[in-house]
Amino acid sequence: MPPAIVGESGGRAIGGAAVSAPDHRVVAAALAEVAPAETAFRSRWRLGTLRRVDADLYDRVCEQIDLYNTALITGTAVEVQDQAAAMVRGWRAAVAALESPLLPDDAYLVGVDYNTGTRVVVVEQAGSVGRVQALKGERVVIVTPDEVARMVAGMAIVAEAKQFFPDAELLSVEAATQ
Repeated sequence: MPPAIVGESGGRAIGGAAVSAPDHRVVAAALAEVAPAETAFRSRWRLGTLRRVDADLYDRVCEQIDLYNTALITGTAVEVQDQAAAMVRGWRAAVAALESPLLPDDAYLVGVDYNTGTRVVVVEQAGSVGRVQALKGERVVIVTPDEVARMVAGMAIVAEAKQFFPDAELLSVEAATQ
């Protein structure tokens, strides 16, 4: 296969066929169209949950994600628009499949310190923040898994204790006084 060649138009040749990226305005419009539907799903659930509940729909959504991403990079304006519309339908179908009072949100974890009333929510996706605030109220501390790791690393005694006693539960943290 000949190497990719970047031309004046920003396109490239793959296997001798010219391929050009879609206009940035078309891509921006597609991203804006898909974002609300994607956020509606990712703010509440993970793809693994969809796989567990409806494996066929999970496969179709994952395939659509690939088609959509490919169109964003190498598709024509029409392909980008078509794949964006299909992606919106996919995310909406995923939300419909998981929306049930019996199936709780799992895109975030909620913890409570009952001594102080502090509620902490660990979120993977930034889109979960709005969902958490709507459900749990504004008075929650929202952190990412990386922030939790940094906090635990900063508390050497906790990190060391968990190394030796991984099942131990941290019940209270009190400030050291001299």
